[in-house]
Amino acid sequence: MAERMRRGQQDTAGRRRGPAAATAVLLSAMVGMTLLAGCGGSGRSPAPDPGPRPHPAPGASPSVGPRAGGATPREDGTPAGDGAELALPAGWSWVAHADVPQIKIFGRPGDDEPRWTLASPNPRGVPLLFGVEERQPAWLRVKVPVRPNGSVGWVRTADTTISTTPFELLVDRSEHQLTIFRDNTVVTKLPVGIGTGATPTPTGTFYLTELLRPGDPNGPWGPFAFGLSGFSDVITQFNGAEGIIGLHGTNRPDLVGSDVSMGCIRLRNADLLRLVDVVPLGTPITIVG
Repeated sequence: MAERMRRGQQDTAGRRRGPAAATAVLLSAMVGMTLLAGCGGSGRSPAPDPGPRPHPAPGASPSVGPRAGGATPREDGTPAGDGAELALPAGWSWVAHADVPQIKIFGRPGDDEPRWTLASPNPRGVPLLFGVEERQPAWLRVKVPVRPNGSVGWVRTADTTISTTPFELLVDRSEHQLTIFRDNTVVTKLPVGIGTGATPTPTGTFYLTELLRPGDPNGPWGPFAFGLSGFSDVITQFNGAEGIIGLHGTNRPDLVGSDVSMGCIRLRNADLLRLVDVVPLGTPITIVG
């Protein structure tokens, strides 16, 4: 399993960095479009929220050193291992925060032209961050929050600031359950609502990209909603939005534990607040079942 739920902590200059600025989860690039495409709701536009306040980082920064392993190339032909990757304790992950206004994402390290160029902040004013799959001295292999799901690319380390998180989320659709890990250890398990058969919650490994506070905490999204780096496989447009998958609260707690949404993951509001208090943006979330 991928490294488990982590809390943001810089490994470079000993500075602490809190979760990135938050915004609407399923908004399109135009501010004011309907939130959480396909998740249901009143159609109100949510107000951006600054996100959870920074919390003390869990323990000291891990020491950085080469990870053991051979030099077997990946499917894209780029070398892996050979002491180039930098290690973390079991259950931790790197998070890369864009430090340039236009970050270039390449198909391979050293390519002349980028495969994608993403703005940071994005059109909604949200600082861009990436889940890191591999860290090398000059390059980072990152999950890219674009279609199709599972897109990966390489960014220059110099264009980012690195933090870490000891957390990971695991959603089992067959069990309607969210498991929260910290330091590779189960913290708790929570019931969730997921997508219906016609509009399923997609499987895969994603990460938390955004956080919003809807205008009505008693509304269909609850008091907060996280955005994921993944997209619905069915809904490509909804009121101008792109069909981004959300993790949010609800005003129908009686439906949590069932196939109820159009792709988003629903938590009881009290359970959602537990996540908002401790889990930073950039935390990986794996959906199975």
